[in-house]
Amino acid sequence: MTKLIETKNLTFRYYTENKEEIIALDSINFTLNKGEHIAIIGENGAGKSTFLQAIRGEIFPSPKSGGTIVWNETSQNDTENFSDSPLVARDICAIISPKEQNYYARQNWKVNCLEIVLAAANNDYILYREPSTEEVLQAVAIAKELDAEYLLYTPINQLSQGQLRIMLIARALMKKSPVILLDEPLNGLDKKTQDLFWQTLERLATSQSPDRPTIILTTHYFPLPPYIKRCYEMKKGKLFDITNNTANSFIEFTETISDFSNEKQENTAIQGMEIKLENASIYIDHKEIIKHISWHIKPQEHWTLMGHNGSGKSTLLKGILGLLPIAHGGSILRNWYPNIHENTAQPLTLLSDIKEKIHFVSDALQALYPYDDIVEDVLFCGFDGDIGVHRERKDNEEKIIDELLYQLKLTDLRHRLFHSLSTGQARKVLLARAMIGDPALLLLDEPFSGLDPRNKQEIKEFLEYKIHKNSIQTILVSHIENDFLGSSQKFATLFRGEFQELI
Repeated sequence: MTKLIETKNLTFRYYTENKEEIIALDSINFTLNKGEHIAIIGENGAGKSTFLQAIRGEIFPSPKSGGTIVWNETSQNDTENFSDSPLVARDICAIISPKEQNYYARQNWKVNCLEIVLAAANNDYILYREPSTEEVLQAVAIAKELDAEYLLYTPINQLSQGQLRIMLIARALMKKSPVILLDEPLNGLDKKTQDLFWQTLERLATSQSPDRPTIILTTHYFPLPPYIKRCYEMKKGKLFDITNNTANSFIEFTETISDFSNEKQENTAIQGMEIKLENASIYIDHKEIIKHISWHIKPQEHWTLMGHNGSGKSTLLKGILGLLPIAHGGSILRNWYPNIHENTAQPLTLLSDIKEKIHFVSDALQALYPYDDIVEDVLFCGFDGDIGVHRERKDNEEKIIDELLYQLKLTDLRHRLFHSLSTGQARKVLLARAMIGDPALLLLDEPFSGLDPRNKQEIKEFLEYKIHKNSIQTILVSHIENDFLGSSQKFATLFRGEFQELI
């Protein structure tokens, strides 16, 4: 077999804010052979994404005893000519990753998706030259295969997170690289798009063409595709070959976060939130995303809102939170009841009051989080619904932060910089941030995206516990049918900006 990539004792270290050494990759010996498709599984924070970054030449082995990594720059010709240049790595490897998605989300470029896909042919982020007719036809064909042709002339700053992920998949396929690195590629995609992606990937992986790519896939989804030849598990930066033992892999677990069900609940002052939308429309860049919605959320109701990528779900939540205005002719009412038994409403009209009582977590918030604060400061900001530290902590707040870090098993991360976390770790931190303080309503936009099965189960249990104990209402948005909370009472769908309650 022709070797494409080889690592010997690959080690990568970095340091936290308080100078603690973190070994993200620990003496990894690994060989990727042409046509030998590989899956890597592992819990959030195990080092999977870091390993793919190293393979693509985005990070380098530690200077002292960091080992080596080399790439075959003549891999397309079935010959071996190895180089340690990261430029070769970026030439032979295409990647789909949360890091790449976050980069595009932060740029706010107004270029259309077709240009972004075409730019991949030259390994660029945006298009710097006139494409050939053949390249344009190839880009259109790839988008069509993903049922995303309709997005090609949409500016990328108008895409939902799921739609942006689809375009990044198209970019990776457009590059025609010998190696495709897929870092949790299904996160943020609805079921229909997931199926189309798997079909496209299987066609590439099983092609008889000598130019077919070799795939490295990190995933929490099982079963693995049949064309995967080897399976590895990443544990605390170490890589283990479990090809013949996947049935006993980390996905099997029975532990729960805690036995909350035995705790006595004494909640005599039950709070509640009332949201009433009347003929509400929301526009982004003069385009109507939410179309004349009327929706009444009564105190103590729990809703699950479902819809495909780009249907407007995240936009609607931003309207409820007050980050996007309701267009003229529509209205929104937000009432908070400190005790619904007394039926005395406190209208929420100031954005500061809304952010204090309505907390929010989403893919977009994670991608666009602007400050690289340490984890305990990210949680602290949740008390006021702010981003960034703007005041001193109170003594009781310090205690609440300590307790929440312990309950969600985040104590070891408290001094880590937010942007150094894995996708799943960052999602847990933002969920903790949303639950801190005294929110009356949680807006949960794809809250379990990026979480491995164990963390997903723990977060679900903890959310249910907090919801019951503190009388917190929820509106949960998902495109995955089984990703709702047991407390959900009401269900609705959003399709192309139009709302419909499910009876």
